[in-house]
Amino acid sequence: MAKDTVKLEINIAGEPIQLTVPYQKQDRVRDTEKAINDLYSDWRVKFPRKTPQELTAMIAYQYASFFYDLSERYETMSRELSEISARLDLLIGPEDNG
Repeated sequence: MAKDTVKLEINIAGEPIQLTVPYQKQDRVRDTEKAINDLYSDWRVKFPRKTPQELTAMIAYQYASFFYDLSERYETMSRELSEISARLDLLIGPEDNG
């Protein structure tokens, strides 16, 4: 029987983090780890006077901002699709099941 989850240790800005993730998402976790660490490295050069904690907070804000922007877009799109579906239902009329 295959294992559904896998235990991983990732490293974000020098801090090890233990995770248990669905087996099929481990590549996504590694990609996320790499993207965050790449951004951290870039920002260490760009903002040399920032402390590691400040950089980590800036990265947390950046990703949270992306998340909320995408969530807002998703909600708007879902609302618009529901409205379009309702209009189509009016145009098409009730389905004839018999």
